[in-house]
Amino acid sequence: MKKLFLTLLSAVVLMPVMANNNVAPWGWATCSDESGTAFTLSGGCFTDAKTTTLTALGGGQTDDNQIKLAISQNDIIIFDGSNGDFILNEYIKVSAKNKTLIGINNARLCTKFFLTADDITYLKQQNLDGLSSTDQYTGTLPDGTEITCDKRAFFTKKAMMELQYQKTGVYSLPNKAGIFSIGEECDNIIIRNLSLIGPGSVDIDGVDLITNMGTHVWVDHCTFQDSQDGALDSKRCDWATYTYNYFYYTSRSYSHAYTCGCGWVTDHEMTLHLTFASNLWGEGCMRRLPQCDDSYIHLVNNYHNCPGNSAGMTINSYTRALVENNYAATGVNSPLTGSGSNRNVTASGNNFSATSVGSEVTVPYQYTKIAAADVPDNLTGTEGAGATLGNDATYILSTIPTVERQEGESTLYYFIDGLVGTNSDGYSIMTFNDGATMLLNNKEKAWSNGTTIKLGDENFTSIKLSNGAENIFTAPTGKKVSGITFYSYINIKEEKLDFTKYPEYGFRTCLWQKVANLTYSATSDDVQILKSRDPQNPDVASFNFTPTNVVSFKNSGEQFCFLMEVTYSDESTGISAIQKKMPIDGITYNLQGVRVNNPTKGIYIQNGKKVVIK
Repeated sequence: MKKLFLTLLSAVVLMPVMANNNVAPWGWATCSDESGTAFTLSGGCFTDAKTTTLTALGGGQTDDNQIKLAISQNDIIIFDGSNGDFILNEYIKVSAKNKTLIGINNARLCTKFFLTADDITYLKQQNLDGLSSTDQYTGTLPDGTEITCDKRAFFTKKAMMELQYQKTGVYSLPNKAGIFSIGEECDNIIIRNLSLIGPGSVDIDGVDLITNMGTHVWVDHCTFQDSQDGALDSKRCDWATYTYNYFYYTSRSYSHAYTCGCGWVTDHEMTLHLTFASNLWGEGCMRRLPQCDDSYIHLVNNYHNCPGNSAGMTINSYTRALVENNYAATGVNSPLTGSGSNRNVTASGNNFSATSVGSEVTVPYQYTKIAAADVPDNLTGTEGAGATLGNDATYILSTIPTVERQEGESTLYYFIDGLVGTNSDGYSIMTFNDGATMLLNNKEKAWSNGTTIKLGDENFTSIKLSNGAENIFTAPTGKKVSGITFYSYINIKEEKLDFTKYPEYGFRTCLWQKVANLTYSATSDDVQILKSRDPQNPDVASFNFTPTNVVSFKNSGEQFCFLMEVTYSDESTGISAIQKKMPIDGITYNLQGVRVNNPTKGIYIQNGKKVVIK
């Protein structure tokens, strides 16, 4: 049952410094509305949770695919650092609900690319620091791309492309060097006790160590070092709490050491509800500690120990902020600042002078706080800020609520090699034992089996698609698809690789071009460029969308062999392989997957095939 927490002064308790900071989820992440109606933030901690423990592959290998696979197939993912650092080619897009990611044994997730001392020397020689970061500039980059951005960003991108050309012979930007991007479809996500190591800050419009665009997200006791762009940015997310995190930069960083941006909402169309509590901003942090607009934000017991910074907590337009009992070290500039319209700031108990603005701001949830003077000792002591919770996974999980898996959770199915046949219209079709079908929308082509793909310890026969053709998946009666994960490899032989024509990979740029109502190109902001030619180490690409009965998809580039994991929105979670043939229903759907009881003229899907009603 949901519980309503009233906004009472008695709900706030001033506590002495606590030795044990293994806290339970709290703050805005545990609310579902502004009156404080409770949300149980449990991540993937079900009573029957599926858990996996990962160790780094080592030996120069990258860990992108094993991490993607683990997230797609498990509720709780434990990163064990005992075999060294996990290395990522580029950030991992998280497109899932109900996940818990924790670290033990000093687990570090590190970007493969990083700025070297020679890189930074080269950048300094370009005299970039004196260029404006606000004046707009239009120019053409060395790869022929014309862009408009601030002048410093443009010439920084140009210099970085020139550096990459010197190293690889290709003009490119290493602007995907982050760790996790939590998508808008994500809900109920917990990340704890992980160290996230970036490439060093540089102003090339790169990615963050964590970008949060989900709902009900708790990031706790994590270390954020040397982010390329933001360390932990909140973009169109909601109901998030960030506690006991440590942000800092080393000599690996060059410029734009901006840690936590919040907001960037178009036309003030939403408000982000965010709690920042007991976080430490250390060496090298310059701005956004955090910076917010369009937010309802609570900032309590944070510690700014970054002398020489530009600005601290920055409260801008359309924001309500409760700022209490925070501590700024000597030499920290502008601990609390901001500008713009529709600002309400209530500041109290801080160790620095701060003026309240506008109406009083409170929060509806219960919490404890310590005196500002006690904050430095609390955040630098036992279980202080950063990945300090130790090596016992049971202990780290102990404060997270454990819940029963409820009706309405998604069911995951692996689609392997269902029986291939031809429907009455001559289209190749696969029919599975639950009534689901997959139709190849090209009479000249047919499905066939590909090579075995390995997932975990299991092997599955893959489907060899018809390159560039539309594929139409129809769900069984009464079910709707809310997500698909593809496991794929590129079906091109070694002797067909042509690095003269395709210098980056030796083959055409490969991606899933269309999935449901989602479309992508090779230049999309969030495109999934697929690279693997190894069926034992497939690429993993996940897509979530509004639940629908019919999903169409197609690829671009070279031919893929693949299998699918389909998420249904109306069943309890389970995994099964579907291989046997069963009868299918006669219900009619439009091409958007909506059931049609009285179809008029047009094209529809019936029994897994297209029909034209005239």
